[in-house]
Amino acid sequence: MNHVLGAVAVATPPQNSKQLLETLARIWADKPGGRTRQIQIQSTAALLRWAVAERRLGEDWEPPQDLTVFVGRSRAAKSITTPLEVEHILALVRAIPDARWRFAFQLMAAYGLRPEELQHLQIRQGRLWCMYEKVASRGKTRPRVLRTLPCDDWADGWRLEERFPTQVFPPMQPGLGGGYVGHYLMNRPLWKELRREYEAKGEKLVPYSSRHGYAHRAHVICDLPPKVVAAAMGHSVQTHLAAYSRWCGEEVVDDAFAKAEKRLGRNG
Repeated sequence: MNHVLGAVAVATPPQNSKQLLETLARIWADKPGGRTRQIQIQSTAALLRWAVAERRLGEDWEPPQDLTVFVGRSRAAKSITTPLEVEHILALVRAIPDARWRFAFQLMAAYGLRPEELQHLQIRQGRLWCMYEKVASRGKTRPRVLRTLPCDDWADGWRLEERFPTQVFPPMQPGLGGGYVGHYLMNRPLWKELRREYEAKGEKLVPYSSRHGYAHRAHVICDLPPKVVAAAMGHSVQTHLAAYSRWCGEEVVDDAFAKAEKRLGRNG
């Protein structure tokens, strides 16, 4: 609040929300995307919305919904999480003693689900659907049919759609699926061992790694285009490319070109 009062107690104070937020952003110019700067901007925007709603300020003081330009984006490198390998998926399934959690993990691995989506599944017209609607900056996800990948015959053997109507799920609260899944996996000895193995290679194993593995196999093994994989996973193409292009190394590019040449009959 002191920063807000200081920003308006000058000879030429801000005349609208944009100018005020820009002034506050300059205070934290060396911390783009930082938590303190984020809290400052979000708290000020909330105060302005209240003041406009209560008619303490005019409409010029209504802040924009998207505050990204004022919060900034962190320049710090983020830890890169990694796809979970198939052999480790199968080993984890064998090692999970609780049938409820085993089934939940199988669903995540076979369909590339977010942990939270486990609570939003249903059978419709004989197919397994995810009804989860995630609101993001690029829009809202839509309900989708869940599909195993053509390369994942091991997942077909689990008969997930067939078992779903009678299978008991582990207890989870809405909105906290990621925390519940993460807590359970963190207490599994094999998961701890695999985390150490991945970290030794400079990678990071997280509950989302089974979802990452689905995306990786869809592209590298199945040759499915980004638009198709994004739809199957329930997010936009832009989100998909931003999240998964980091794993497209030179060997992946070489393999894709070789396959394309083979399809087009250019092998000499």
